[in-house]
Amino acid sequence: MQNRFSLESLSGSKEFKEVLSGKRLNSDLFTIFYIEKKLTDKKNSIQLSCIAAKKLGNAVQRNRMRRRLKMATKKAIKGIMKKFKKKYKYAIFAKSKIYNENFDNIVNKLIDKLEAI
Repeated sequence: MQNRFSLESLSGSKEFKEVLSGKRLNSDLFTIFYIEKKLTDKKNSIQLSCIAAKKLGNAVQRNRMRRRLKMATKKAIKGIMKKFKKKYKYAIFAKSKIYNENFDNIVNKLIDKLEAI
């Protein structure tokens, strides 16, 4: 079993608007937007972006939130690799609570939400 994977970031406002028009899952730490990939998209790649909105704080705080969310996402996907659905594009928006949250709590909540998709 291959446990390695790479995250491919969403690119361009058109792709982000497409994902944001899809379905949504909310948590107190983040919001996950997802939409099924088109036939022309890469089927085996994981297309995912982690976003921290400008209103969440200064650049240092936003970057820390984004880094924590991205690492937690990688860890969560490794934990549920067999159940993880690569047929979707994902955009995960951080909320302000994620800044001080315990890292393991972030991972566990991500696992719960990603399994629910």
